[in-house]
Amino acid sequence: MSKKKDSLYIGIDLAWGEKNPSGFSICKPSKNKLKILDVKLIHTIDEIINEILKYKDFKVFIGVDAPLVVPNESGNREVEKKFNKDFAKYKISMLPANKKLLAKYSPTIRSIVLFERLSALGFKRDYNNDKVIFEVYTHSTIAMLWNNHEILPYKRKKGRNTEFIKTQLELYKKHLLKAFASHSVLKEDLQNLRGKKLKDYEDMLDSLTSAYSIYYCKDNDAKFYQVDEEDTFVTPISKWKVYVLRCSDDTLYTGVATDLERRLDEHNNSVKGAKYTKVRRPVELVYYENCADRVDASKREYAIKKLTRTEKLELINDF
Repeated sequence: MSKKKDSLYIGIDLAWGEKNPSGFSICKPSKNKLKILDVKLIHTIDEIINEILKYKDFKVFIGVDAPLVVPNESGNREVEKKFNKDFAKYKISMLPANKKLLAKYSPTIRSIVLFERLSALGFKRDYNNDKVIFEVYTHSTIAMLWNNHEILPYKRKKGRNTEFIKTQLELYKKHLLKAFASHSVLKEDLQNLRGKKLKDYEDMLDSLTSAYSIYYCKDNDAKFYQVDEEDTFVTPISKWKVYVLRCSDDTLYTGVATDLERRLDEHNNSVKGAKYTKVRRPVELVYYENCADRVDASKREYAIKKLTRTEKLELINDF
């Protein structure tokens, strides 16, 4: 019997041009967090490939914060169009990705080259494969998982001075400590960083978020977007859900939660279960749907509660 392969998660914050380095990190699961094995800056595609080849005997999941598959010469890909529509409620959007734009930074279009070379090594846009690669987006991951569905403004823009950027990066570090075991990179004193060093540090943090994105989306709430009719980009989505339970007396109960498995266990086995369900155990989960946030979930809960039993059963039957 062949030995089961351990899983590793690699994050790449890929620079679009050759002049700037790319953030690169590699992590492994450790209890409920990721343990950082390495995090650094890498300059060339060859160096990135060589780093990845060191782990050829592992199951490797790579999240890249860059457009990997770009069939269009100009304009937006359908990925950007659909993502921007879905995330408009959070005021999060992606910039357009096209060959004409990307060629301004590098005539070879580095992200496409990276994807083609990794594809030749067996990496696929498929979580069922031993070598997995997807596009990810740090802004949506941070917002959905750690920053109350709001964008964290840590990127350099007009009107944001160095001290403001450092304040946001300190918040970024605190967010990452929720997801990663303690590491020296997350203890960096930002007062010692300026200019390029501050940007380099940001790139390393973004590589960690890219690694966590591909890790989280493997088994948690996520949405996939396609390019050329194949899943290509993945992002975490809101954890908030509205759900319906069928009780032992065949009545229906509606509630909201962020963890359905835990909440179902509470309804069946804990004093934390709802008063209504405590005397109607066991209960069975028969319906749920994702919601944008807690407010949206509460509104949807109210709307479902207002339905007649027949209408609720129709909803369940269509699930």
